[in-house]
Amino acid sequence: MSDRQPSLDEQIAIYQREYRDLDPQVERVVNALSRLDRRMSVAYGRQLATLGLSGAEWEVLKELVMVGSPYQLWPGTIAKRLGLTPAAMTHRIDRMLAAGLVTRERDEENRVRVIIGLTDDGREKWLQVMRQASAFEEYLLQDLSNEERAQLGDLLIRLLDRVSAHLD
Repeated sequence: MSDRQPSLDEQIAIYQREYRDLDPQVERVVNALSRLDRRMSVAYGRQLATLGLSGAEWEVLKELVMVGSPYQLWPGTIAKRLGLTPAAMTHRIDRMLAAGLVTRERDEENRVRVIIGLTDDGREKWLQVMRQASAFEEYLLQDLSNEERAQLGDLLIRLLDRVSAHLD
């Protein structure tokens, strides 16, 4: 038994040996995307760790930045967007409050509710992550021309749309 993961071509050959009706071109694309996703997730996780952030905290920062200035959302909205329970969201926000990345204030329009806001430190942390990610992504695509990048992007979006339609 070997600890080495088979190459993509070796994996496809094994699959074809076991399942003769396999389309090797389809399998090559799907497995390459899967391996790419896993490896990119590891790389991004390492980058976040160097900045003292977890992936969970990054998700919250990203949601707050996405809504634009003044970078505020209700905790329930963030939880819904991230597919979290309110309790899980509370724990995540508590950690981020302690780190100075977000604020939690009463909603002036409805004093029962609270609003989560992005601090200056939280926005700077988001910018640091974006700088590192942009450098990595540029490195990743350095061998592709602008036309190839555009074509790859279009093709991946078509696949994403197909998967999304299948899940709806």
